[in-house]
Amino acid sequence: MKYTPQNTLIIIPAKDEAKSIGTVIKEVKRNGWHNILVVNDQSLDETAAVAQKNGAVVMDLPIHLGAWGAIQAGMRYALEKKYDAAITLDADGQHKGRYISKLVDKLEENQIVTGSDPERVGAHKSIIWRLLRLVSGISASDITSGFRAYPADVMKLLVSYEASILDYQCVGVLLLCKKNGFVSKEVSVKMNSRKYGNSRIFKNNFYVLRYLFSTLLLIGAKRW
Repeated sequence: MKYTPQNTLIIIPAKDEAKSIGTVIKEVKRNGWHNILVVNDQSLDETAAVAQKNGAVVMDLPIHLGAWGAIQAGMRYALEKKYDAAITLDADGQHKGRYISKLVDKLEENQIVTGSDPERVGAHKSIIWRLLRLVSGISASDITSGFRAYPADVMKLLVSYEASILDYQCVGVLLLCKKNGFVSKEVSVKMNSRKYGNSRIFKNNFYVLRYLFSTLLLIGAKRW
């Protein structure tokens, strides 16, 4: 299967990213990818309007689902519209559109491809990544990257009920795919620093600990 801009959907989950979403869409389109879905997760700003103005299809969620729920909604849309693959990237501008082709070029059926930038890690992220690798058995160098390419067969798994408990999707997706015999690959990319707002996972110690606790519970549920 050859994945092209015609049969691949770009999925961008977004909540209150009006300052960055327009730039993200423009960069994606500038690199040749024009099938773009922005999943608007109950934004309180002009995210939806800016996305539409820049040529993206906008899906307005009726309730707040979080990043993973928004991605699942996007994958259901992709499958319904018969896309052969999807790329997920953040709305805050961290993921660079020029690397989409690099992910797609490595993509095959029965696998996922992650864009990895281990150098972006800070001190507490580094400790968390080491702990999660040790406990989960996952060897990914960038264990929390949401910049990923998925073929349709993997998306069918990831919209299933089993995948719907993945509160923090990064590690959970890798574990679920591994459990079901799908291959996980990485390609090296460079990521931007977030220009606006804060990470919803790493913005303070409380959120870091909540993320770590939730992910460790998820690892236990998925492995045993």
